[in-house]
Amino acid sequence: MSIQVRGIAIYSRSGEKRETRFKLNSLNVVTGASKTGKSALLDIVDFCWGRDECTVPRGEIRNGVSWFAVLFDNAGEGILVARHNPGPSGNDGDEIYFERNVEEFPDAPTEFVKNMTAAALRSKFSGILGIAENLSDPEPAANRRQVEASAGQAIFFSLQAQDEIASRRLLFHRQGETGIAQAIRDTFPYFLGAMGEDYFLKKKRLDDAKFRLRKLERELTEARALANEASGTAISLVSEARRVGLLDSNAFAETPDAAREMLRQAAIPRSLSYATLANPEADLADLEDRRRQLRSELQEIREEIKQLNRLVSDASAFEREADEQRVRLASIELLVTADGSHDTCPLCESHLKTPVPTVDDMRRSLSGLELQLRSVRKDSPRVQARISDLEAMRTQREVELETVQTDITTRIAENERLRIEQDQFTEQARVAGRISYYLDNVRIVAEDNGLRLRVARVQAEVDALNAELDQDALNERVSSAISVVGRDLTTFATALRLEHGENSLRIDLRNLTVVADTIHGPLPLAQIGSGENWVGYHVAAHLALHRLFRARARPVPAFLMLDQPSQAHYPPERDLGQISGSEDEDQVAVARLYRVLYDYCADPNQNMQIIVADHVELLDEWFRSIIAERWRDGIKLVPLSWSTTSEDQ
Repeated sequence: MSIQVRGIAIYSRSGEKRETRFKLNSLNVVTGASKTGKSALLDIVDFCWGRDECTVPRGEIRNGVSWFAVLFDNAGEGILVARHNPGPSGNDGDEIYFERNVEEFPDAPTEFVKNMTAAALRSKFSGILGIAENLSDPEPAANRRQVEASAGQAIFFSLQAQDEIASRRLLFHRQGETGIAQAIRDTFPYFLGAMGEDYFLKKKRLDDAKFRLRKLERELTEARALANEASGTAISLVSEARRVGLLDSNAFAETPDAAREMLRQAAIPRSLSYATLANPEADLADLEDRRRQLRSELQEIREEIKQLNRLVSDASAFEREADEQRVRLASIELLVTADGSHDTCPLCESHLKTPVPTVDDMRRSLSGLELQLRSVRKDSPRVQARISDLEAMRTQREVELETVQTDITTRIAENERLRIEQDQFTEQARVAGRISYYLDNVRIVAEDNGLRLRVARVQAEVDALNAELDQDALNERVSSAISVVGRDLTTFATALRLEHGENSLRIDLRNLTVVADTIHGPLPLAQIGSGENWVGYHVAAHLALHRLFRARARPVPAFLMLDQPSQAHYPPERDLGQISGSEDEDQVAVARLYRVLYDYCADPNQNMQIIVADHVELLDEWFRSIIAERWRDGIKLVPLSWSTTSEDQ
């Protein structure tokens, strides 16, 4: 639980090493000019703590470095974590090397072989920190999952990047990212120590007891309901069984016990005998095919009879017409002229312009006509005989068709009867199933069956655990911890001479900000002006929190990294290098800030390490003693030769 940083190292693509070492339980300052890579130190520590995304700035560092490494210290044990640089265009490095009991950085990265994932690395740190098994418990109305406090959340209290330390709206590291603020809120009670180490064990026991209690109460409720409704349900099922034929129509139950006995009889499995067809091969489809065939044959017979009748009618008409013509032709013998000429009228003997047929022509026509009449009279009996045969066939087919139609009607009725019978069997099976379900599940609660006693016993267990895990008591412990932090926060704000620092100060866990309780009402950090105040309150809040963390031996890293805390007074463009700390108000304020940090780490009760990256360098001797490295006059995190080598490669 006292993890600090011994050093940070980077390795070039050709295997060279560049390391920066820090003192434990002390204030460490890396001072230097802008654009020397100071801010990357915090990103490297964040990355080597298990962050998925590499936030080390792209450019000179990402181009020239092959591996990032951090040597952590845990109560004297060296813990080495190295991560492969994802490169200028990458976001995550999946090659992670982890080793314990390490004293120094290796001279070359050749031994760095992947043996860890980011998630496993965070889990390792959780174990090293001593984070007990835990799970946040969101409010019942909250629509979010439970969050487990881990090293991944603990690091949020130990890092303050340049754009975070001067923010008036965000107090903690990565607070503005999706889901991070809620994770901090959910795990804050654990890190504050408001929950005992056995809290989550008891919470699991409580959840288990509640589950058992709900099950027992459900059984008791169902048993009571079944007992109360058993009579009505049983009698209703008896009525159903009578309706579908499972019981005799005169079966009636006067008592619930009698009804249940009847239902047991009705539920006995029985063989179901379905009715069979008298003539199995006479399928309905075959009958319908036969009907269609008979109708077709009958239609053909009727059509042929119709055609023959038309032929007889036409022959009779022809015969009448031919007889008339024959009579007229026979009269020619009376009108023949003496000389046999055929251009003289036989009546008036006048000359005809159009000659009339000769007697011979007429006689030939008469002979032909008589021949045709004999032929018609000869065929007439055969046609009549065919018509008679066809009418007999028609009568036979009509009888057959009527018989088939009767068979079809009978078959349809039989099928309907079978369907009704099968539906009845189905309904019987359904009712029998309901009866069996009722008989299998009905429970009659007796006073001495022990169910109520078990419910009372588990309820007592739940009540006892609820008393131990009282949410109101937990809230009081959280409020107490925040009150302690608030007192120290006020002390540090007063020492830093921050605006509104004379008021009672507190950390608002809901909004994750600092609030000054003034006479005019609460004043959140976002409504307090001046960059000096924003930086100062970030520093004061983190110092106050870590004082509580250390006092309660909470599983939070025992280091705090601050990037550019002097930016409110000396932004990069005002880099003055060495300053006395007394020439103007800005210098005095910066010196005061560093003195507070120095005294904080110097307190033997703190066991706290603070690492600051800044471009300010005070001339005081105490400040010179805490300078870890001075990056000026060409000295940078990444040596110039690495960049040249990288470009050559």
